[in-house]
Amino acid sequence: MNKSINMLLIDDEDKLLFGMKAIMQREGFKVSIARSGEEGLRQARELLPDIIICDVMMPPPNGFVLKKTLMEDERTADIPFIFLTARTVDADKVAGLNMGADDYITKPFMVDELLARVQAVLRRTEVSRKRSLREAQTAIEQLRANITTNLGHEMRTPLGIILNTLDLAIRERFEGSAEELDWYLQTAQSSAFRLQTLVNDLIILNAIDQQNVPHLRQKVDIRFDYIDPIHKTLVQWEHKHLKTRFAIAPGTAIFAALPEFSQAVCHLVDNACKFSPDESTIEVNLEKNGVGGCVLTVSDEGPGIPENLREKVFERFYQVSQGANRLHGGLGVGLTIARAVAEAAGGAVTILDSEKGCKVCLTLPPGENEWGALKSSAPNTAP
Repeated sequence: MNKSINMLLIDDEDKLLFGMKAIMQREGFKVSIARSGEEGLRQARELLPDIIICDVMMPPPNGFVLKKTLMEDERTADIPFIFLTARTVDADKVAGLNMGADDYITKPFMVDELLARVQAVLRRTEVSRKRSLREAQTAIEQLRANITTNLGHEMRTPLGIILNTLDLAIRERFEGSAEELDWYLQTAQSSAFRLQTLVNDLIILNAIDQQNVPHLRQKVDIRFDYIDPIHKTLVQWEHKHLKTRFAIAPGTAIFAALPEFSQAVCHLVDNACKFSPDESTIEVNLEKNGVGGCVLTVSDEGPGIPENLREKVFERFYQVSQGANRLHGGLGVGLTIARAVAEAAGGAVTILDSEKGCKVCLTLPPGENEWGALKSSAPNTAP
């Protein structure tokens, strides 16, 4: 079992250090050594050993300082650690264990005792690792089940509405009024837009996984690529009777990846609507940021996001992970997608301080019309 275990021994006494190395190698461990705390710290970070045995009393940094430093680095914080010292003061042992050490061996020691303690620490670590893996697997399976359930629900609802309303429109086209037919068609169109959004979300999530989010910038038509998609999003929330205030700085010209930019904007507006109280106000402001760039802020009067969760909410499926008791629908990917689209163009999406509700800011840096430049530089193959 020890043949795949990497051990780091740190001690400034050469005789003891090489003696322990010979013992551990005989037991099948792969052993590295360090003669000082500084060298031990460097090797621990480079090798990421499976276990460390370290003397306490060494030239700076001593064992206590070394362990504290390793605990501050997430890569080395969980490496099993055994203190080795000639001191027998109980307070020192307690201090070492309180710092996160897994055991404490006093010099001189019996070889059998050292080996037994090492094996005991490794067994406890393995048990803890397996338990953590089981817990993580359980959490992943639960999240997967939630995602599957919610995805099916989110897609089935608009699809059912589309089919039902179109069926009614066909059956009643000669009997119903023109107003009724218009309502059927508008309802079907609204649900189709919602279904299209879900499909586009799955496509962009795959692009994020492949680290291939589209970033080629082209001219954004403010009417068709910005205003119209927002209005289509607002239609989904007409039942809340929200008031919307738009502001667009004169002369704003945006170059961004399309349709991903429209998708990101719609998600920010959709989130604002989702978490807003009925009959409250949403503000959508668009400003210039140099040539081709922009600063978009979307503000609502909802409950807001606590400061300690302002990064957490950008995690994919964060809302879904809250389980069946979550208050709002959706897959919980809107902010994930908006940030990925902005960052692909060198921009950002952040949550700003706000006296009331939530205020989200999407920033795109200045940029050129890359799509137009690409088209103009392409060879003309027309006859």
